[in-house]
Amino acid sequence: MILLEQGLQYAKDVVSGKEITTKEVVRQCEIFLEDYEVNQFKEEFKYYADEDKLEVIDNLLKLLNFATGFVAGQPVLENLAPFQCFLLIGVFLFRFKNNSDKFMHNDITLFISRKNAKTAIVGIIYILLMLTEPNYSEFYSICLTKELSAEIRKSMGQILEASPSLIRHFKISKTFTGSIICKLTHSFYKPRTSEAGKNNSVRPSAVCSDEHGNFQNADNFNAMRGGQKNVINPIVFRTTTAYAITNSIMEEDIDYIRKVFDGVYEDDRQFALLYYAEEEHLWDDTGIYQSNPLRIEENYEIIRENRKRALVKSTEKIEYLTKDMNNFLQGDAENTYLDVKTWKKLSVPKIDLHGKEVTVGGDFAISLDLNAISIMYKEKGKYYLVSKGFLPKETLAERREKIDYYSYEDVGYCELMEGRIANYIRIEEYIRSIETLYNCKIACIVSDPFNALQMMNNLSNDYEVVLLKQTYTSLSPSIKAFRDSVYNNEIIYQENKLLDFCVSNAVEVRAKVTEDILLAKENKNKQRIDMLMSSIFAYSQIYLIEEAPYNAIDELDKMDW
Repeated sequence: MILLEQGLQYAKDVVSGKEITTKEVVRQCEIFLEDYEVNQFKEEFKYYADEDKLEVIDNLLKLLNFATGFVAGQPVLENLAPFQCFLLIGVFLFRFKNNSDKFMHNDITLFISRKNAKTAIVGIIYILLMLTEPNYSEFYSICLTKELSAEIRKSMGQILEASPSLIRHFKISKTFTGSIICKLTHSFYKPRTSEAGKNNSVRPSAVCSDEHGNFQNADNFNAMRGGQKNVINPIVFRTTTAYAITNSIMEEDIDYIRKVFDGVYEDDRQFALLYYAEEEHLWDDTGIYQSNPLRIEENYEIIRENRKRALVKSTEKIEYLTKDMNNFLQGDAENTYLDVKTWKKLSVPKIDLHGKEVTVGGDFAISLDLNAISIMYKEKGKYYLVSKGFLPKETLAERREKIDYYSYEDVGYCELMEGRIANYIRIEEYIRSIETLYNCKIACIVSDPFNALQMMNNLSNDYEVVLLKQTYTSLSPSIKAFRDSVYNNEIIYQENKLLDFCVSNAVEVRAKVTEDILLAKENKNKQRIDMLMSSIFAYSQIYLIEEAPYNAIDELDKMDW
């Protein structure tokens, strides 16, 4: 089967390093190959590769012809790029074992530079869905304007008109924003605009948010997804190139995708291909290959010409970086504090605090924010860590991260407090219960005094309390040392996915003159790091016992300042 063979070969070439691409594409290929070669044969795995149904797709592709570009008039199946084959098997191959009509992957993302046949491949997928999904299915695309949304419709119409074996089974409206109807299944496709109030009554079997990166508000997208609740096999597609705008909803989606790949979130129904030029390759050919997987040399020559102009003309630099290098997702990636995969290797199911002298670190907030308590001790060169989060229950609906806090509370990662604001009385009760709860002895309690000064004053009557301001002079040595301890495998922490989430959000902020660093209290997607900070607070006092005091003047002198 051509489609399966080429799709699998692409995944293998990516994993082996033969194909130049991004780390996210590598991870998606690794996951897919493991599912295909190993997981589908496990009884507990819910999905299987249905090669019979994929063969139907393979045969239908033989009836389709490309309409434009270098492959105009040629059969689709024989001229698909390898990455397009992989995308197609990502959509159509895996099914639920208990329902072969239901796809495993129902959340599909294609983030790719322009002129890589993005619209054409989505149009092909939609034609295939209209032919194979249940009768009377509804298919939509949304974009900021109906004209832009109709690009997929235009591509579908052109492909069908170039495919004589199939065109008679479709009715194509004469208006450029009109519907396309499949006469065999009575299903239809229609482009729509980004007006959320007008999209609440639809029932999409599939919806494609085309040029998703150009949206700064998710209301329209969410309205379309809301209409899929009673659909047996609901599918969502995000397709886009980068844009030179702030607060694109795609940036938050990319952040989520990366966290799934890093294991911070679990989402086995996601399938995502993120093609972009990594920061160090924005101005070389490796970046061109990373962000443009279509592998057409004529296109590469055009991009090289664009690059030459962008190097000397500031007016063309943004266009080159966003459209050719697909580069709004880089953000703070180069300033990431810790590698999440390395961090997660240090977790253990349980840490016993019995009989230990511990340091307690706290990072506190007022309303929506996460509050955190971390408990740490050191033994035989290792730092042992237990953390817990505290959140106001009434603010959960307003939080942006995709976390089921109720399930996290059930397993002890956090505690949900009644009300809208931080309940310092309850947090103080927890701190005072630590010695009894874990049968340990508190050596000291460390916190930034910003939000919880009264609580810390109360605790100071019975415990040694250290108030540590988050300044370069006070905290930079501990932040650096904590990172070193992680990479030296000296930190051992009790498994907590909410702590993992905080670690994944941590971004360094560097001082202008010295090499000192702090951590940004929230990343660009407003996601917090509080449980990491409480851990560093606790670490700071244990670390200081063995390290010479930090002196900013001495550090400057070392740099010949």
